[in-house]
Amino acid sequence: MKPTAGRLPPSVVFLLALCVVGAVSVLPAQMASQQPVFRSSVDLVAVEVQVLDRSGEPLPSLGPEKFEVTIEGKRRRVVSADFVRYAPSYNGLPDRFQAGPSDPVAAGGPGRVYIIAIDLASFSVGQSRGVVTAARGFLSRLQPSDEVGLVAYPVGATMNPTTDHAAIARRLNTIVGTQQSYRSQYNLSTTEIVDINAEMSANAAAALPTGRAGGAAVLPTNQSETLREVQLRECNGTANASSCIESIQLEASSLGFLLEGQVTESLSALGSVLHGLAVYPGRKTIVVLSAGMPASDRPGGRPDVQDMGRAIGEAAARADATIYALHIDSGSVENFSAERRRAGRQPADSERQSAMMGHWLDRMAAASGGTMLRVLVGSGEGALDRVLKETAAHYLLGVEPGSVDRDGKVRELRVKVNAPNSTVRSRMWVLIPKK
Repeated sequence: MKPTAGRLPPSVVFLLALCVVGAVSVLPAQMASQQPVFRSSVDLVAVEVQVLDRSGEPLPSLGPEKFEVTIEGKRRRVVSADFVRYAPSYNGLPDRFQAGPSDPVAAGGPGRVYIIAIDLASFSVGQSRGVVTAARGFLSRLQPSDEVGLVAYPVGATMNPTTDHAAIARRLNTIVGTQQSYRSQYNLSTTEIVDINAEMSANAAAALPTGRAGGAAVLPTNQSETLREVQLRECNGTANASSCIESIQLEASSLGFLLEGQVTESLSALGSVLHGLAVYPGRKTIVVLSAGMPASDRPGGRPDVQDMGRAIGEAAARADATIYALHIDSGSVENFSAERRRAGRQPADSERQSAMMGHWLDRMAAASGGTMLRVLVGSGEGALDRVLKETAAHYLLGVEPGSVDRDGKVRELRVKVNAPNSTVRSRMWVLIPKK
């Protein structure tokens, strides 16, 4: 029996638990039953996959033989592959999705479910205005049957998924960014905070003693490059260079913990949203708009949120949710600010900082089967058009799991497709309920 697109019952109540800010918890066992299983001569598990051509358009007409699915590294048989199509959105895109005789068509039935999630803490008041305008444009191009929810996190406006798009638009107008830039006495950039913390961590791990020579702290030459650069920039001419270096280290440590707390709060809020979505049946697309989340790209560096990656990916699998993360990267403009020029920022430092700010957005989206779209100009209008194009259709695969897979645990999932010049998007985790 082939999988089909399910209808969303209007009686379902979706609660966005944004008031719970903490570590992402494990869902109760009864929620695991939301993973679709289709009865046939064998039990089939639904795996949703996007296959896109070079322009980002969904690629139709692929049979089950074109797909290769592995669970925990073991290949599983793909029994069916249904191409679920939606009517074109109101965005001027050509309608290339004419239904075939055997293809399920969502148009005329229940629409898609989108959650617009705006990272308030990453945007200033001015930046948030452009983001809200872009989100309103995205909303205007959806189908009337599409349900839309709204989340402004870590704490802000929320609305349950609804087809009342006008109500969502009105609530969007109330959203204002809450970004609070950290103050650094020594003009430390995010990359310098990460590097100095990583150097201090490496010193502590190696149990290297700190000595004194000429009144200055002595650090291992191969581990103190960043600190020395900051020392030359900020401590030159001071009466007590040793005290200045210690103050730089103390400030880097404090700011590292501060940023780590902010990132953890945002990721925990998203985890709470995913847990709330787990009780809402059917496929969901979460559109995250964020200016980025700082995260260390070096061992021992701070902010360090490595442990939350898998938790977010598993929560997305349980919720049957795909994340599209738009990184509204304003760093390229800020690089030319007077403050950055005074601080002596180098282009390489700025590019690395931009990559760090988008790192967790990228990982989070990829784990859920979505992608991160980097926005260098504007507030994401073009990237939102791309989201509409990519979510116009998807494949629903009927996969036969192995007996060892049926334990109610989240397992690693990989999907490949034999189609030239194509891109495959599938979540990295799947949950198969016990028999």
